[in-house]
Parts: sequence; C-alpha cells; structure tokens
Amino acid sequence: MGSTLKMFNAALAFELKSSIIKKKFDISKGYQLTNKNTINDSHINLEKINFDQTFVHSSNIASIKIIEEIGIEKQKKLFKNIGLIDNPKVNGLNVVANKGPRIWNDTYSKSMSYGYGISLSPISLVSSFAPLVNGGISVTPNILKTNSHNIKKRVLSNETSKRINLLLEKVVKNGTGKTANVNGLKLGGKTGTSKKVENGQYSEKKVITSFIGVFPIDDPNFLTFVLFDEPQRNTGLSLESFGSNTAAPTFSKIVSKISPILIQNNFFKYSRNENK
Repeated sequence: MGSTLKMFNAALAFELKSSIIKKKFDISKGYQLTNKNTINDSHINLEKINFDQTFVHSSNIASIKIIEEIGIEKQKKLFKNIGLIDNPKVNGLNVVANKGPRIWNDTYSKSMSYGYGISLSPISLVSSFAPLVNGGISVTPNILKTNSHNIKKRVLSNETSKRINLLLEKVVKNGTGKTANVNGLKLGGKTGTSKKVENGQYSEKKVITSFIGVFPIDDPNFLTFVLFDEPQRNTGLSLESFGSNTAAPTFSKIVSKISPILIQNNFFKYSRNENK
C-alpha cells in the first residue's frame, strides 16, 4: 500500500509521546537498507525535514529513522492492536488475505515503515486506518448499515487521532495530496505509490498508486480509499504515475460529487461552519 502506511508511524510516535516528534531528519544522503537497496528521497528538495514534513512530503528515509528509534516490538504491538495484520471478515464478501513478513526482522520493519514488506487488502487498510482518524475506536467493516450496536474498543487515544487528522490536513494543504482538494470541504489524506511485485522482484515499470482520504477532517465521518493497479494515464506533466497524480485527483472528483448528496441528506452536518 506504499506511503499510506506511513501514518501508522505517526500514530505510534504520538501514542508513545516520543521525543522523536521534535527531531529533524537528514535525508540528503540516502539510507542503506540492504547491501543492494539504498532508499532515497529524490522527490524532496530539502536536506533536513522535521516530523510533520516527513508526512507532508512523504519521506521514506525519515519514516525509516522514526521506526528505527522506536523499535520493532512497539511497531508489532501497534499493528496487532489496530488490526493491521489481521485478515478481516466481511459478511457477504471474500476478502483477500494479508501477507505480512515471514520473519519480522529489522529490514522488514524498516520496509513496512514506508509501505513495503507487507501486502494488504484495501478493506484491511481502510479498517485499520479508521481508528487513526475517528478518535481511536476500532471499526468492523460491514456492507450494509445495521442497527446492531457493537462494543466500542479503543485502540488509540483521542489525542493521537486529533494529531493524525492535523497531519492529514497538512498533506492535502501543503504536501503530496494537494490534488485531492475539494473546494468548500475540509479534508485530509495520504498518498501512496508502490512498485508491483513480479516473480518475487519489485518491478521498475509497474506501480500501484493510492490515496486514502477523510472528510470532514475536523469531524471525520467518511473515509474514501482510491487505488489504481498499473495506472496508464495521469494528470499533470509527469510521465510517471504516483498517488498524487492518479488516485488523489480521482478522490477529489469522487468526493466533489458525493459530498453534496451526503450533506443534503444530513449524513453529516456543517452547522459549526455555516456562519464562517
């Protein structure tokens, strides 16, 4: 799922009240992940970035350094608590099983910090992402809305969720998610781009791009996930496909169409913003 997973690093840092939130990261020299694999942030024209900029500009190197300091065991605990490595069960649907690392070692831990080393079904990502933005409460996916009241299980603090939403809003306002913006709507989200795996190797030509967005970001009610498998066309001048020029603008088009319907039917209210 690529860089959409980076937000779980932020959640982990916020939950632990880690001092890494106040640090800056040198991303100018790359990061030697393995003997054959050097991670770079060639898309970022800065030598050092702070914690918030890690997510606004989607830095792979800073993501690695965050999880390097926090540690594997705490990463495992968060992934388990939030359900990220579970295989979700949805009534009426066959859900593709997730594929986590066979050996959760240092290399895989760092790979997962920027969205590689683990394969997730879209419904699994959405279910696990929901607590990041809804106040920290776990969500059980359903096809149809029911009247049953599930027991609310808290997996993150409300404060962590609020801080995640502020970061997601910054990504859309100032970062890689600018093309997801919808006029008149407060939203936040995160782009994702990852190379596809072919015959056990990452392809240099084929990618999966995505964008996960939440609205209204100051009172989250809806989460929309857009994913492209091998996108062939994109917006902008770039000849390459990224989450920012494929999935994010598509998210914008979808939400610009559905949000007036949702507002009209009172699925969520903007009363707090009507006089602003």
